[in-house]
Amino acid sequence: MEMENLINEQLSSMNLEQLQELMGMANSQGQIFENKSVMEIIQSLIKGEPFFQWDQLLSRISELFFIEIRSAIFLAVQILLICMVVNLLQNMASSFGEHTVSKMGGMICSCVVATLCLRNFIDVYNLCSIAVTQMVSAMQILLPILVPLMIATGSITSGGILNPVILAAITLLSKVMEQLILPAIFLSCIFLLVNSLSDKDYIKKLAGFLRGFAVFLMGLSVTLFSGLTAIQGLATESADTMLIKTARFSVDHFIPIIGGFAADSMDMILSCTKMIKNGIGIFGLLLILTILLIPLLKLVAIAIVYKVVAVIAEPIGSKKIAVCMDEIGNTIITLAVVLLLGAILFLIFISILIAMGTM
Repeated sequence: MEMENLINEQLSSMNLEQLQELMGMANSQGQIFENKSVMEIIQSLIKGEPFFQWDQLLSRISELFFIEIRSAIFLAVQILLICMVVNLLQNMASSFGEHTVSKMGGMICSCVVATLCLRNFIDVYNLCSIAVTQMVSAMQILLPILVPLMIATGSITSGGILNPVILAAITLLSKVMEQLILPAIFLSCIFLLVNSLSDKDYIKKLAGFLRGFAVFLMGLSVTLFSGLTAIQGLATESADTMLIKTARFSVDHFIPIIGGFAADSMDMILSCTKMIKNGIGIFGLLLILTILLIPLLKLVAIAIVYKVVAVIAEPIGSKKIAVCMDEIGNTIITLAVVLLLGAILFLIFISILIAMGTM
């Protein structure tokens, strides 16, 4: 009971308003946290109490997925109708010999398909960009909360070194994603749409190269940043462990009469601080996953629809349009992979901060 009161007092003294605002933004569409406050969720995590039902959560996720599928089907119907028009024009050309008119009509239909796909891809691209911005904001809010708690638990060396390392990694990764990786994927989509307007493949390989470059650069960034941070954390953990053991031994043996009582009190305070740090860290993991959920579901749903449209469009319309739909589906899957890798890196960072002082 005394420990619970101490934890509640420490939580009440912390400023969690920014986390509450960010959680509200991330939870606005999915309603994963069921309108609970950050304080309530962290208290439930510390006590080990469930704050959501798994069956309701899975039901909500499947519901969101099928909502995205239904919204993407409207675009699929439009594209398939245009493919039928292209097929009709080709049949008329073979019957009446008006190849010039058929070719011009096919070009116009291809331009309409390219415009529809471009508008849809811009919406998806903006959604991914917003998700990356929100994940970076979540990390920038969590670090000033978790690092002081790490230092308070005795991880002085780890907190002093990991804070600038992780902050620099987050800043650099966000710049790389915003200025290199996402623009490369966007350009690959533009090249694919432009390539679909011609009978020959002029820049298809360039589009594939840009897509592969984006995935390679993202994978390299995740490997480097997570590896360096994990190694740095392991190197500083031993020093922090020795420091806290030395401090406890000194308090216990060199302070007369009340040394043992002070050491036990210090242990209780450190335990409470560790529980708060772990609770906030686990909430950070859940927050990153919530930010990732809606964009990832939308990307997967749209990619599936594009793949299905490519399969249906090939026998009833232009083969060029079918190939373009298949490649755009691959490009959207690439966006999903990049977004997922970015989230995994942030999850690794938070997990390292949770592990510090508890190993």
